[in-house]
Amino acid sequence: MFLENIEMIFMEPCVADTERVRMFARMSNDISDLMPYLNAVIKSATYNEDAKALCFTKQFRLITLYPEKIAMAKALNPTDAWQTLDWIKDTINETFENRGSIEPSYQRRLSITALDIYDLLPKLNCGECGEPTCLAFAVKFLLDEGKIEQCKPLFTSEHNRLRSVALDFVSALGYEIP
Repeated sequence: MFLENIEMIFMEPCVADTERVRMFARMSNDISDLMPYLNAVIKSATYNEDAKALCFTKQFRLITLYPEKIAMAKALNPTDAWQTLDWIKDTINETFENRGSIEPSYQRRLSITALDIYDLLPKLNCGECGEPTCLAFAVKFLLDEGKIEQCKPLFTSEHNRLRSVALDFVSALGYEIP
């Protein structure tokens, strides 16, 4: 096992949302050399090689990995923060074990917004996806709480061209597509 443990060193209410928590933790090993592999595995990550930082969201949580530290914001509570740290540890260890079959990525991905996703949708606000508006669906999609195939109109023959562009775009970002 590459990463033996993660030690939480600080936790307090989140600045952006006082109902949630933010925390810092220390990892038992330096993950600098593993960051390009993690960048390839965590599709929503943004890797900054110069700063030695890998930023990503896990649903609504904001996470930054540094060589020996982790910063997390918007965890639901301490239990949620610990569960997320366990997921990070497992992801790091699995990536280390499989690094021989992973092409490292030094690419610095662009950040996308809900409006970028919204522009790819039919903009019918039909509610078939379970959300009241297409913009609400786009937000849920970015939070990894929705799948592109939930947008039923996008998968009709009327929107073939739009669907093709949308699927290419979300696939390039690393999201699962049907």
